[in-house]
Amino acid sequence: MANRTMRTTLAFAVIVLALLWLIGSGFKDNMQYFVGVKEVQAMGEAAYGEGLRVRGFLVPGSLQKSLTSLEATFLIEEDGHQMKVRYNKELPDTFRDGSEVLLEGEYTREGVFHARVLMAKCPSKYESADDYYNVENYDPEQHRIREGTN
Repeated sequence: MANRTMRTTLAFAVIVLALLWLIGSGFKDNMQYFVGVKEVQAMGEAAYGEGLRVRGFLVPGSLQKSLTSLEATFLIEEDGHQMKVRYNKELPDTFRDGSEVLLEGEYTREGVFHARVLMAKCPSKYESADDYYNVENYDPEQHRIREGTN
């Protein structure tokens, strides 16, 4: 009887430890902040093979789509630093030149960020209502009000 209780207790302890480990490792992946392109490149060896969240802006004209698959490659930039990104899923509708891009994935030794998740912020969603009434300064190419005009 004592042997059976011991096995049950041991099995319960193994299950509890496994659950705690799964919860802890899940929190570790989800508790990361978004870092910029410059920060990823400054991380050196620590950046490779790690799950990262990166933010930047889509470099105008850099998007290249595959004709045979969903794969897309493009550049993001932050403060003059650029990083090549590869993504293998459908691109969001808000993914446009100059839009802010939030990525989750891994940075490789080749200097390419393999994104698993891609989110694109549309700047027009965050402009004030007054900006829409100022149509003489509106630039449809950039979908924003031109700088230095009023």
